[in-house]
Amino acid sequence: MSQMLRKTGLLILALLGSLSLASCGGAGSLASIPAPPGGEYRVNTGDSLQIAVQDLDAADGEYTVDDSGTISLPMIKEIEVRGLTFREIGTKIEDQYRSSGILNAPVVNVQPAALRPYYVLGEVNRPGEFEYRQGMTVLAAISAAGGYTYRADTKAVEVTRTIEGREVVGRADETTVVQPGDRIRVFERWF
Repeated sequence: MSQMLRKTGLLILALLGSLSLASCGGAGSLASIPAPPGGEYRVNTGDSLQIAVQDLDAADGEYTVDDSGTISLPMIKEIEVRGLTFREIGTKIEDQYRSSGILNAPVVNVQPAALRPYYVLGEVNRPGEFEYRQGMTVLAAISAAGGYTYRADTKAVEVTRTIEGREVVGRADETTVVQPGDRIRVFERWF
């Protein structure tokens, strides 16, 4: 009898251990990832910008925001652009060319050339780095990574996002909007 109780006790402990292990894994225990701030996109390190300056062909081209948050343009050197919208960057460049006396009435057009990539990891068919497209959702990101594997937990994923300079980890579903630089992790499901 005592041997049977002992085996039953060990079985119960094993079951409890696997249940607690299952509750620790995956994205289910995380809070939802905060929604991206509303309004226009704000540029960050690694984004590439297509800039055209009317009447100054030497300044036309693609510029990548460096680690210090700046781009370097001909004749006006470095300009801090991290955290600015495309429109604000254009205005800042116009002000620089005007104040330095290079152009009297500059007209600058700033467009995204390539925004920071996003990453999909875990239980997808082709994990890796992918080109960001404006307005894409987690489902679109996972589809670009070849879709879920048969082992994937499809109910929720983990997203790591940089918000105001710090990394935030949260849970997301397939309708969550992806941001440039997001890291999406698909976990293995527990049966």
